[in-house]
Amino acid sequence: MTGGAEVARRAAGETGSAQAVTTAVAVTAVVALSLNLRPALAGFSPLAGEAGTELGLGAGAISLVTTLPLVCFGIFALFAPALSRRFGAERALVATMPLLAVGILLRGAGATTALLCGTVLVGIAIAIGNVLLPGVIKRRFPAKAGAMTGLYASAIGGGAMLAAALAKPLDGLTHGWRPALAVWALPALVATLPLVLLARATPRDAVPAWVTGDQATGRPAGRLTAAALAAFFGLQSIVFYVTLAWLPRILTEAGTDPAHAGLPLSLVQLVSLPTGLMVPILARTSRSQAWYATACGAAGAAGFAGLLAAPGAAPYAWAFLLGLGVAAFPLALAMVTARAGGPSHADRLSSVVQSCGYLLAAAGPLAAGLLRDATGTWTASLTFLLVVAALMAPAGWLAARL
Repeated sequence: MTGGAEVARRAAGETGSAQAVTTAVAVTAVVALSLNLRPALAGFSPLAGEAGTELGLGAGAISLVTTLPLVCFGIFALFAPALSRRFGAERALVATMPLLAVGILLRGAGATTALLCGTVLVGIAIAIGNVLLPGVIKRRFPAKAGAMTGLYASAIGGGAMLAAALAKPLDGLTHGWRPALAVWALPALVATLPLVLLARATPRDAVPAWVTGDQATGRPAGRLTAAALAAFFGLQSIVFYVTLAWLPRILTEAGTDPAHAGLPLSLVQLVSLPTGLMVPILARTSRSQAWYATACGAAGAAGFAGLLAAPGAAPYAWAFLLGLGVAAFPLALAMVTARAGGPSHADRLSSVVQSCGYLLAAAGPLAAGLLRDATGTWTASLTFLLVVAALMAPAGWLAARL
């Protein structure tokens, strides 16, 4: 009896150790992947003017570099659940980082065609990561989904902040926008390692015994809820990606030193880091996320109102408000995770919400650029964005109440 008890204790200890190691690998993989989901986009924004000048592209044309990834997010988000079912989410995610690195390198390898083709590959890689990560979090961290969603969203914001802040210094150090963009292929390749380790630790036909399977943790979202989530996700994505694409240029044309125009964009991401970490946790433990959604919409609208009235007067104040508005992104992710009945449903719901939301958002950067070209100022574009941010509040309120 004593020998049997000792064997049982040893087996339990080995299982606990394996669980701890796999959990650590999973956390590392989630963070590493998340850190690489925005630098390829955020790092281009402060260099867009230089790239456009060299390639002979206007504001409307260069906005395609920001719009194309969103179109890819919307289209290829629909295929991500099928990849998860065929290969497993962890194995499908392994391929995203090498594909992202190839796309990043291709963007600076030639003229406009190479830039656009590389951007498409970047969009496909990020789309798969965007959709499959919530399901991985739902399955591997069922009791801490809010905290892990906050960590995931904060890592995304951290990667974007770093890329925006370093864009101009890298441009000067590497003597051109092409090598400054190519730098971000290296961290993408490095992130492949923890993803490979996570995939190897995940059996092909099963998940470890300590990982919750596809058990429902709540009532799956219905069509109306999914539609409301998609609207909220799309509106907040317009706010984020237009800010990402055009804030440096808006400030430059308002008189800000071009060498410092990327810093307010970095502040947007910096403000979103703690809010991105806290909002999903607070929203998950509160009765309703409606008030958080309303606050994000109001802050974003106030930021755009400031840019509309006096863009050069207090750029860091407007960036701070926009950073609070960008907190709608982790909130939207948390709402999707909370309303998914299980990991497989999380993949499907995430796919539908992100596909519809990103296709809606794809019009944002392009519309802002075209309005700028047509009118010669940013007034119409900023008015459009103010309305979009204001609409986030009722859309988020509805999604939270359903």
